[in-house]
Amino acid sequence: MRGVAALLVAFFHLRYGVMGIPFFDAYIFSFRFGNRGYLWVDFFFILSGFILAYRYGETCRTLSWRSYGRFVWQRCARIWPLHFVTMGFAIVYLYLKFGGGYLTRASILTNFFLAHSWGYYFAPPLNFPSWSLSCEWGAYLLLPLYLLIVYRLRRSLAHVPLVGGLFAFLVWYANRFGAGTLDELREHWGLGRCLIEVAVGVSLFRLHASLRAWMDSRRVIDTRRLGKGFDLLSAVIFCAIFGVFTWTQSDLWFVPLAGALILALSLADGPFSFLLQQRAMVFLGEISFSIYMLHGFVLWICQDLPAGFKTRLPFWGGALWLLTAHLLVICLAYASFKLVERPAHRLLTKR
Repeated sequence: MRGVAALLVAFFHLRYGVMGIPFFDAYIFSFRFGNRGYLWVDFFFILSGFILAYRYGETCRTLSWRSYGRFVWQRCARIWPLHFVTMGFAIVYLYLKFGGGYLTRASILTNFFLAHSWGYYFAPPLNFPSWSLSCEWGAYLLLPLYLLIVYRLRRSLAHVPLVGGLFAFLVWYANRFGAGTLDELREHWGLGRCLIEVAVGVSLFRLHASLRAWMDSRRVIDTRRLGKGFDLLSAVIFCAIFGVFTWTQSDLWFVPLAGALILALSLADGPFSFLLQQRAMVFLGEISFSIYMLHGFVLWICQDLPAGFKTRLPFWGGALWLLTAHLLVICLAYASFKLVERPAHRLLTKR
């Protein structure tokens, strides 16, 4: 699902690369479900909390400086190598296009330390998708302490009202700082958006663990039938998300749907989850971080093409161009995964 979400974010941005192709740009922007693709970033935030609670929750029950340092180093090894590479490419591109006066010291330094979405907007942006990576990095630094506290809640059902309270807090936060929309909570107020949603993901994992234990203990119940029920629920929620994108105006509907999708899929066993377990889909999940971090460069390439070239393309040429842009993103992401992400992660974790 992370790979699917990364491609949907890429689709949201890459549409701007076909602007100027007669009729096609207007056609592709007429699909309202694509206009809300930025919300899949919130899916990443919730999923991060869910996965990291699964991976580190028990470790953080007895938190120490040593375990905290190991956690932070693991996160550094995961995100920083690709961040440094894409930041370097962005600096070179922006320097060649706009000149040295376009870049500021504050922007470069805050991007370098992944602090450019921590409450103050240091313009100009470099690799613009990295604003969410900055938020995730801030959440990583606080997550072990949050896991230490929240894992002391002995009753798993306590996480039900906790999830509700966190969502209510997110609604207040979006109305207070984002004019009622999540899209305004990026570089300036993005860290709070991420922290709340990562916390939601942690509680969803605790609920998942409780439900899984209950399913395993009640052997008289047909767990396979329950798995199929959760699978059907997952498919319905996934389709409902696009309905919400098309027929509603509020961003905030997406968050409970994304959380419900993650929880349902974690317990699902049926056609929808079977599809997501196929090798091609797992491959998309493996390269999803590179897809997210590199699709902005493909967008820049598309936007830099001469307007005269775009105006000569037929309608079907626009569709082919947009498809080619997505395939190029996938190819670059695969190369990045093989040449940057995986080797750097192995090297750093060994140290």
